[in-house]
Amino acid sequence: MIKLSTMAAMLAACISVSVATPLAIPFATPLAAHDLTPFQEVGRGHVLHEDVSPAGSETINIETYVPQACASKPCPLVIAVHGLGRNAANTRDYWIGSADRHGLLIAAPHFDKDRFPTRLFQQGGVQGEPDHAKWLYAVIERFFDAGLKSGRVSGSSYVLFGHSAGAQFVHRMVMLMPQARFSTAISANAGYYTLPVGKDAAGGFSFPYSLDGTPATDASLKAAFAKPLLIMLGDQDVDPNHPQLNTSKGAEAQGPNRFARGQNFVAVAAVEAKRLGVESRWREITVPGVAHEQKKMASAAAAALFGGQ
Repeated sequence: MIKLSTMAAMLAACISVSVATPLAIPFATPLAAHDLTPFQEVGRGHVLHEDVSPAGSETINIETYVPQACASKPCPLVIAVHGLGRNAANTRDYWIGSADRHGLLIAAPHFDKDRFPTRLFQQGGVQGEPDHAKWLYAVIERFFDAGLKSGRVSGSSYVLFGHSAGAQFVHRMVMLMPQARFSTAISANAGYYTLPVGKDAAGGFSFPYSLDGTPATDASLKAAFAKPLLIMLGDQDVDPNHPQLNTSKGAEAQGPNRFARGQNFVAVAAVEAKRLGVESRWREITVPGVAHEQKKMASAAAAALFGGQ
């Protein structure tokens, strides 16, 4: 286990950042140029990103933020994925202080419940879809391309952050699309996990509780272990009766609460990396005194990656 205070120096060298995906919003009136090209204006904004997702051809709204420091130069990008409440604007806003402090672009896609239920959002639309380009994870990558084309994003990678349901999205994207261009992925306070093992090693549970039923292979899992993944856990996120906590049999088999389930995931991953004979770059960070609180976890993630508070 790694405490938050030790992480900034370890990670500073491997960070460059990227862009995110937006929410689909129908429109009937002509759009200004900045509605289609991200990061053109200082402050809060949004971009309408047209793409193909598991739900079909979609226009996805991405909430954005550009600090004054990035008005005249490209900056690293953080893509932040909302939780079960699907409030992309709040998810973006929780990063604004860190964006101003460290010179970061923020993008928070909105995946609404009507078009992106659990199977398509948290689980990426993977099951039954052999075309990886139609997974929701691929939308993140294509939005990153749009960010690069805008000329506003520096580097060749992005930081990917998700809290709660967004944390489920993030850790599954790491395992199922390790070739994605995130420099570091952060999965904070996930409700339960896809364990990086097959069905038999996961108590008989298939996807989304294990990789059974996905295209994952030993080779792709080795590639995933080579990518930096931070499992951030609030040590007070221990309420077994939290109203949003998944209580299915597969989730309960991973532990009684989010904190225990996160520790279990890290332990299972360490055993699997050893079986594969690879060094894992996945790390657990315990955040003291924090429960299921996205704003505090976003601040802790920024501190771990970029230093300061």
